[in-house]
Amino acid sequence: MNNIYLTDLFNQYSRKEELLYQSWFIHSEDRLKAFNQVRKGTKKIIITIKDGTFPRDLHGSALEEVMNTISSQQEIFKGAKHAFMWKPKLRIPDIYENRKNQLAFADLLETVIKTKQEVKMLLAVNQLAELKIKGLGPAVANILYFLEPTIFCPFNTAIVKGYNYLTDSKIRLGKWSDYFKLRDGIIELNQSGELFSKDLGAISSFLFDIGKLNYIIPENSSDYIKVTESRTQKALRKKNQINDNKELHYKIQYLLADIGNAIGYQSWIAANDHGRKYQDKRLGDYSLATLPISMQKLPSHLFETISLIDVIWFSKSNIPIAAFEVEKSTSIMSGMNRMDDLYQVNHNDMMLYIVSPDNREKEVLAQFNRPHYMHNHDLHDHIRYILFKDLVENYQSLKRFGNDFSILGPISHFPNGKIVH
Repeated sequence: MNNIYLTDLFNQYSRKEELLYQSWFIHSEDRLKAFNQVRKGTKKIIITIKDGTFPRDLHGSALEEVMNTISSQQEIFKGAKHAFMWKPKLRIPDIYENRKNQLAFADLLETVIKTKQEVKMLLAVNQLAELKIKGLGPAVANILYFLEPTIFCPFNTAIVKGYNYLTDSKIRLGKWSDYFKLRDGIIELNQSGELFSKDLGAISSFLFDIGKLNYIIPENSSDYIKVTESRTQKALRKKNQINDNKELHYKIQYLLADIGNAIGYQSWIAANDHGRKYQDKRLGDYSLATLPISMQKLPSHLFETISLIDVIWFSKSNIPIAAFEVEKSTSIMSGMNRMDDLYQVNHNDMMLYIVSPDNREKEVLAQFNRPHYMHNHDLHDHIRYILFKDLVENYQSLKRFGNDFSILGPISHFPNGKIVH
């Protein structure tokens, strides 16, 4: 790789305050404290393994203390602890039940702590690798980095991806042989750039940010574009879905209000939706301007709740006859609770309707059969639900042939799902 190009990349990266070299490597007291904490914790791991007090689970162990320290080191080590979590069905990592494997793990850590020779450290790692301890792969390198940061580099998906981007390599995560290739390659890069510290955390930060697409270089730019376009499309789909949901919600409110007005009632549309439009039709134009006086005399909290019910049909004498909550994607329970409040202050023959998409029918039935509604038979007898498809398909007929709310019978369902007739 061209050294001038590499040095230029290093120089530009090192000046970016928001990226890991500046935020974690250079200006982080926590990082510096972690070296001492990990070293002390590792000594404790060795002692507990050798005296037989090392537990059969990560929880409560000295290893957990060490991994908590490491995984708290910003985003670069966020997932470091995961590899050491005991997975009983897979029997990994196999250091919690296999005494021989435990001792081999302790021997490696002790060698790295005690010896001053790089060759002996690498031989110790190689000896552990040859044992092929189930589940105990190069994630151990994250511990080794905090013991000897100029000899061992961290090892995670983003660092590997960053290295592969920069060098067009095919290093894989999870194998010691790949870790050794990565380590040798990172040290070579570090020497070529002649910019970063001998502490391999510096260049690992650089590679991590490349792998995470936080720092854009020619080698990862096409993937960045793909990811960005995907995120943009996803955000656009979500926005369109939200808009579609709102548009459909307003449509159903309009249909219900229009039907109510056509068959002799006075329709009310939720106060906060009066200014909304469906196909250039202002919803407030199909609604009473204000709730009837009888509603305005209610306690303020009840009046406010009832004013937000999606649609209410009032008789000419201002008695609430039917209330509707349109639940395209919002909480069915909250809509039912609002209508419940209206019903409690108007015990008459009014009906309560949840109006929902076909794909939420089971959810509606489940809510209808909650104990509060099941055990209150009077209330239960006044609850119905209508599916969007049935309302839309029969809209014109309901307006044409209806004289009162009973026209909704053929498209309404009892709480048990049966059609009302």
